[in-house]
Amino acid sequence: MAWTPRTTEILRAVAAYQLAQQALAAEFAARWAEALAAVEARELAGALTELEAQYTAAVRESAAVSRTLSVAFYRLVRALETGRVIGGPGYRPGASLGSLWADFNRATGKRTGTGPREVLPVDTRNPFPAEDLAREARRAEETFRHQVADRVEKHERERPAREGSAALDDAELVAWEREFLESLKTGSTGAGGMLVQDGGRDAIHAALQDDPGAIGYFRVTDASPCYFCALMAGRGAVYKSRRTAAFGAHPHCHCQAAPIFSRRYQLPSENTKFSRMWRDFGGGSLADWRTYYSTTTKT
Repeated sequence: MAWTPRTTEILRAVAAYQLAQQALAAEFAARWAEALAAVEARELAGALTELEAQYTAAVRESAAVSRTLSVAFYRLVRALETGRVIGGPGYRPGASLGSLWADFNRATGKRTGTGPREVLPVDTRNPFPAEDLAREARRAEETFRHQVADRVEKHERERPAREGSAALDDAELVAWEREFLESLKTGSTGAGGMLVQDGGRDAIHAALQDDPGAIGYFRVTDASPCYFCALMAGRGAVYKSRRTAAFGAHPHCHCQAAPIFSRRYQLPSENTKFSRMWRDFGGGSLADWRTYYSTTTKT
């Protein structure tokens, strides 16, 4: 008898996965905010070496957790949809839906589902890419340089003119410092959080391309996506090809890719809602869609 995809369980796993990845970005943000709060504005330039070490460590450690979570999620959804388990990191002989749910629950920190203990047929292929630690370190370092070091150095060059201006009082200087610090925190947190979740997003997209059993993915958003992410979620499934290998995440984006392995998949209700919004929009430029989406979601 043909395997029937466990649609309700898949959607539960998809929702839990998106929230778990979002939580990883939030944990990174809290860790980085604590590091920034420990340094006075005037001391930032002298603390860049230490801050870089803390930033890159936080990104890389959380990205590794994101990757482990993604592998557990991919393997579980694949099994729920096809009745077969894929090899690769984390695979244990004798895997069942019960053991895959246990792995996923452990990775998310929440008990989302359980399953039977019957051993599943195995596809031994490993579609998951090996970790490229040098590349990940380089990306974290480059992000820190652009989002923190370069901006702090520019701020320091501007400080003498600000402090020497008779037109500015103390309150304005304090406000200038506060605005800079908030901007620095927002930019570096968003960029770092993107790298954290890219640990998992990259693993899933690489697996999709290398797994003969995968046919594509759909985009899962957070509770309040931007206009671009809502549009991408509303288009539904994206079938795999070299052209669709890139996901298109951005800073402060919590969207994830949910892999699909048969054409009997079901989209989350949010995706259906955004698809309906796009049809109701009736066409136009991306700027027009942005205005329409903003107006519609506020009402």
